[in-house]
Parts: sequence; C-alpha cells; structure tokens
Amino acid sequence: MRAIRVRIQPERGWFGPFHRAAAEADDISIRAVHALRLLADGSSVLLYEYTGDRTMAERLAADRLDGAVSWQVTELSGRQLMYANTTPSAMTAAILGVLDEWTVVVDWPIRLVDGREVVLTLVGDDAELQGAIDAVPAGVQVQVERTGEYRPGSDRLLARLTPRERETLRAAVELGYYRNPREATYEDVAAAVDCAAGTVGHHLRNAETKVMGALLGDG
Repeated sequence: MRAIRVRIQPERGWFGPFHRAAAEADDISIRAVHALRLLADGSSVLLYEYTGDRTMAERLAADRLDGAVSWQVTELSGRQLMYANTTPSAMTAAILGVLDEWTVVVDWPIRLVDGREVVLTLVGDDAELQGAIDAVPAGVQVQVERTGEYRPGSDRLLARLTPRERETLRAAVELGYYRNPREATYEDVAAAVDCAAGTVGHHLRNAETKVMGALLGDG
C-alpha cells in the first residue's frame, strides 16, 4: 500500500471565505481539519481544529461560513474545535470531487501550515495516487513532499527517527526514563545501548523534537 504526502496551496491564498478570514486574522489560526466530506445535498460537514480566541472564531463562523446550516465551537481535551455544516466553496468542492473520483483515501487529520498551506497524506496504489494529483483543479499548487509505503500511526512517527534514535528512545521508555517519578538516568540508558551519556541526551532530544513536531503538525 502506497502513500504520498503533498503540500497544497491555493494560488489566491485561501480555499474559501472562512479560510481567508481566519488566515488574515491575528486572533485565530486553523491548525488542522479532522474531517471533511460532501453530503448528497451538496453541502459539506467538517471539523476544524484552531488556536486563538474563541469569540473571534464564533464571529468568523457567523459572518464567513457560506450558507451555514449549523455550526458549533467547543473545547475537548485542551483542543479548540469547530464543527460546521456549510456550503463548500467551488474550489473545496472540486478538490473533494477528486477524492470521490479516484480510489484514494485521506489519512486524517489534514494539517495547515501558517494557516494557509495544507499538508495531507493520501493512501492508495501508485496509479490512483498519480491520477488524483493530476486531477487537482486549476488554481491550486501541489508539491509532492514524500512518497513511499504507507506507515500508520506510531510507525510513521518512528520512521522520522534514525535507527540509533529509535533504539535510544525505546531503551529510555523501557527503563523508565519517562515515568514520573523518573526511574532511569542518561547513564542507565547509555549502559543499555552502549554509548556515552552525552550521546544519549543528544539522541533523545532529537527524537523528542521530531516526534513532538509531528504530533503538533509542525514537522
């Protein structure tokens, strides 16, 4: 099973009125889209994750969500979320049409970089993935960032690490370095992986940076 990671950016800078308003606002930023699909009546349902001022998010939803049937803003486990049933922009509808036409699936969530560019992973076979990329509508720039075998969840996170970083991180977890209270030191991990304590610190800091960046959508 193949996967392709792409970066998508509308040439005009936004996908629709709400996205434009959020991208231009100082008090709110869209971080991710956790779900998005077209309904039989032509409307769409979506679940945004955003950061920033809740009042501003509510104001933008009321003013800029085209043909909104309903919307709701909430907070769940420290994440600020917005659900909406709305009329998609022509560009968004065209992109969703591509996903319906080709037998590919989106590996959710879709991440937004700087509130404007979209980074997503598509899964399928090579021919279908290429067909979907070629069918992206005019006015949308597509940059392929990575191709390869699909790696779900934690496998994909660990794939970002070097073999030595993975080995060191696994040893640290197994020995209790990340427990509270801590049950192991750099020296304990160093003895397990046969390297210097300073090298353990270097590998763990690199691994933590890569994993946390990926979890927060910055990597």
